[in-house]
Amino acid sequence: MTAAAFPQVAQMAQRLRTHSWRDMAKCAWLILLSMLLLKWLLPAGLRDGMRPLIPVAPLLPFIAKDLSHWPDALARLRAAIANRAWASMLQACWPPELIGLLRLDAALRHGFVQWLRRRPQPAPPAGQAFSYLERGAYRTGIVIALMAALFELPLDAALLPLLPPTLVDPHKVHVLHAVLAIGVLWTLVWVLGDRWHIGRGCHVLTADGLELRVGARTGGTIPLAAIADCRRIDVETHTWCRREGIERHRTLAASPLDKPNTALMLKPDSRVRLTHLGVERTGLACVFLYVDQPDRLIRAVRSERQQ
Repeated sequence: MTAAAFPQVAQMAQRLRTHSWRDMAKCAWLILLSMLLLKWLLPAGLRDGMRPLIPVAPLLPFIAKDLSHWPDALARLRAAIANRAWASMLQACWPPELIGLLRLDAALRHGFVQWLRRRPQPAPPAGQAFSYLERGAYRTGIVIALMAALFELPLDAALLPLLPPTLVDPHKVHVLHAVLAIGVLWTLVWVLGDRWHIGRGCHVLTADGLELRVGARTGGTIPLAAIADCRRIDVETHTWCRREGIERHRTLAASPLDKPNTALMLKPDSRVRLTHLGVERTGLACVFLYVDQPDRLIRAVRSERQQ
C-alpha cells in the first residue's frame, strides 16, 4: 500500500468509527443473505468452493469495525501499562461495546435474581416524574417475548426430529436441544431482569437536572445548565438528525421499546456523561426520549431552565 493511500484508509476508519455495532450487524446480515443467494445461483461445481466463505464473510464488518478502534485500544493499553494495571491489559484491547455488553448481562442477571426474590426497586428521587410505560408498548413487548420464549422449547422439540439427516446429524440432535434450551433460558433471564430494572418506568426532573433511567440500559443525569432546548419530534430519529445537521454517533436513544418522541438538545460545551448499554457515552449533542406526555416534559424543562 502506498503512502498516498493511507489518508484514504484513515478516512474509512473514521467513517467506521461513527457507525454503531448494530449497523455492522445489519451489514453482516445482508452479506449472509447475498452469499446464500449467490450460492443458490452458482453452478453446482462452484457451490462447494463457497461453503467455507459463508460463515466467514458476515464477520468481516465486525473485524473492520474492531480494527478501526485499534488506536483507542492502543491508548488504553498504554495507560494500563503506565499505571501497572496488569490485570486490565487484556480488557483494554477489547471493544468497549463488548465490555458494556458483559456489564449489561451481569446487571440483567442480577435483576432476574431480584425479580425471583420479589425485591422492590429503590424509590426514585424527589421531583416531577415522567412515565414511559402507561402509553408505551413495553408491557406488550414483554408479554410477546415471554410467550415466544415459552413456545420455543416445545416447537423445537417437535420440529428437530423431523429434519432430514443431511441437515442434522441424528446423533447430535441432543446438542441442538441443549443449545436451544440454554438460549431460551437466557432470554427469559434477560427479559425478566430487564422488567425488574425498569421498575416504575419513569424519568425524574429535579431542580438540578433530568434523571434518566431506562432500567439497566440507560442511566445518568443531564444538568439543566447543559440543556439547550427540548423539542417534540414526530419523525424517525435519523431523519431528524439529518434535518438538524447532527451526526448520528453523537446521539443517544433512551427508550425501552417505543419510537422516541422528544429530543433534548445539549449545549456544545456540555460534559454530560450517560451510561448506555454498559458503555459511558460522552460528547453527546442530542438525547432522544420516549415519554407518555412529551408536551408536559417540554414545558417542565423549559420552566426549570428559566428559573
